Amino acid sequence: MEPDCLTVAERALDKLMHFDVDFADVRLMELKGLRIEVVDGRVREVRFMSEKGLALRCLVAGKWGFTSTSFLTPAEIERACSRAYELAKSASRGVEEKVAPRCESARRSSRMAPAEDPSSVSVEEKLKLCSEMEKAMRKASDRIKSTSVAYVELEERACIINSSGLRADYEVPSLLISATAYASEAGVVQRGYESHGGTGGLEILKARDPMDIARKASSEALELLRAKSPPAGRFTCILDPELAGVFIHEAFGHACEADAVLQGSSILEGMIGRRVGSEEVAVKDDPTLKGLFGYVPIDSEGVSGGGTIIVDRGFLRSYLHNLETSARMSASPTGNARAQGYASIPIVRMTNTFIDRGSWKVEELFRDVKKGVYAQGSVYGYVDTAKGEFVFKCSKLYTIEGGELKQLCRDASLSGFTLDVLMNVEAVADDLSFKPGFCGKEGQYVRVTTGAPHVRVKDVVIGGLE
Repeated sequence: MEPDCLTVAERALDKLMHFDVDFADVRLMELKGLRIEVVDGRVREVRFMSEKGLALRCLVAGKWGFTSTSFLTPAEIERACSRAYELAKSASRGVEEKVAPRCESARRSSRMAPAEDPSSVSVEEKLKLCSEMEKAMRKASDRIKSTSVAYVELEERACIINSSGLRADYEVPSLLISATAYASEAGVVQRGYESHGGTGGLEILKARDPMDIARKASSEALELLRAKSPPAGRFTCILDPELAGVFIHEAFGHACEADAVLQGSSILEGMIGRRVGSEEVAVKDDPTLKGLFGYVPIDSEGVSGGGTIIVDRGFLRSYLHNLETSARMSASPTGNARAQGYASIPIVRMTNTFIDRGSWKVEELFRDVKKGVYAQGSVYGYVDTAKGEFVFKCSKLYTIEGGELKQLCRDASLSGFTLDVLMNVEAVADDLSFKPGFCGKEGQYVRVTTGAPHVRVKDVVIGGLE
């Protein structure tokens, strides 16, 4: 923890504690980064990102007051502390509720250094790489009508202290690159998308050839032009790791966030200890998986999560918590409090969320399917966590006959009830893999990873979205 950062944070906390508060914390956060976007042969964006500021919270009779400032002068910090207290005091008028966040007095520090510093390569070289990827997609075929490549590198630093005696700081670099291609023929338009990323530096680009990312995006768009309309009805469905990972994140993971449970907007309210899936289902959220895009060694409240077993052999074992929700539900914090930047309040968020590997071989999942479908990738989806309903459009779908892939289909949707799908899981393969991305909630976007092996589910509703 840098001495000047710690000094600023400690002075701010000291000022907050002069008020009659039940709990207070201070987070000094800095984000630096670069974003490049090339679209249809033109550079749309080359933007440096840099922000640094102080987030201040205090708790009075169960109600929070939150303010932030990028002006770190003593006078401005004192004004921000006063505003935070006045907000909490106003919100708590007439409220007799007491919430006491349980947080151990500890000192934590985590510094992740990139193996290859992104600053060692010029912006011009990074722009050239993006342009070459975009050009390769356009040159793949004259049926490719629109293309885009995005490159994002970030460096996140924070220093967090609170009134319970916790002192924590962390530094995490990350990088993500993606390619999107749209192909068109005879009035049919199809999309191909591929991405790669993680925490670290330019070594991430050496783990997978960026040109391969571009080629996969364009080839998928072109392949889908010859695809047929999907069948409709209920089928045994094999989900590929990408789609299964998106499903467990969107349809189930958000319902596991304890703030949603407390707000009455989760189907999992009151379900701890009860069966929510077949015995094949195991779900985890683990911020400690170094290298994955959702790696969070210390959360935005200074808590180090050790990984949470959400579902074990089909039984719901835990929600995901921050300090407030864990206090309200008499649970332990899980290290899932996250804020997009200094101006955002920490809320319960996922990190690396995945269906854990099973004991089946991938080929075994297909072998027993006489008539079914194989769904790959995800384009978009709709989820209602309160009702437990979902609709996902997959990237592509194959029919299965006698254990073999047959017709390629496009514009297919999967729909139904989240818990029905989990209860109907028949087999989980041992080929766990992960996908990086950004997750949005309440206007905040944070790094996450979705993951899963191949998963076979019976009785899934399949339809078309043409």
